[in-house]
Amino acid sequence: MTNNGRWNGFLGPKQWLPLVGVLSLVIVALGVVLILDRNGDDKPAATTTGTGRVPIHEHADFALFIRGERFDFNQPQFISRAGGQELSDHTHIHEPHYDVAHVHLSLTTWDEFLTSLGFRLTDPSFPGIDSARTCMTLPDKTKLCNTASETWKFIANGVPVDGMSNVDIADLSRIVFSYGPETVEQVLADQWPKVGDEACILSELCIARIDPNAPPEECQGGVVCSK
Repeated sequence: MTNNGRWNGFLGPKQWLPLVGVLSLVIVALGVVLILDRNGDDKPAATTTGTGRVPIHEHADFALFIRGERFDFNQPQFISRAGGQELSDHTHIHEPHYDVAHVHLSLTTWDEFLTSLGFRLTDPSFPGIDSARTCMTLPDKTKLCNTASETWKFIANGVPVDGMSNVDIADLSRIVFSYGPETVEQVLADQWPKVGDEACILSELCIARIDPNAPPEECQGGVVCSK
């Protein structure tokens, strides 16, 4: 201020000292936020995915029938091995349970599982897909689509459903994928009873059924497989 009481364009100590204090607090606060954010970025992938999906370890029994014959998943190209071939980090098959899907990330669909094995199933579980456009492409590129004489049937826990591909794999579920001339009633009578019930063993929810003499399974119990 000048002697006549007018502001001369400059701030005196009484004006700029409080501003310096406020700015210092702002700088400190920003530094804390940046440090916390950096620490958050360092979280291991096992605890955060950024997509709302979280680590789990669940299992589901399944069976694929083509014209009455059960598809054999006991083939090297379908089996994930700890420390070796890993077809998917999220979902896979381990020996000796070739008809059990392991799931390691929530919201994993049957489509994700089948695709990891070389299959591609499009069915009415996808928006805009009707029965006429339901098809599965096998790993050898054979394409099986609904026709007037052969159709896809899907059974989930004993209940016929329109489609399964875009459905999340649920723990302890039992699923049939069936293609051929059979009716739904025939699939329920002849194929559905052949679906295994080993998922609860691998999820360690039926302890009495776990064989104490069996070799340790590569991917049993915990969230991650042994390496």
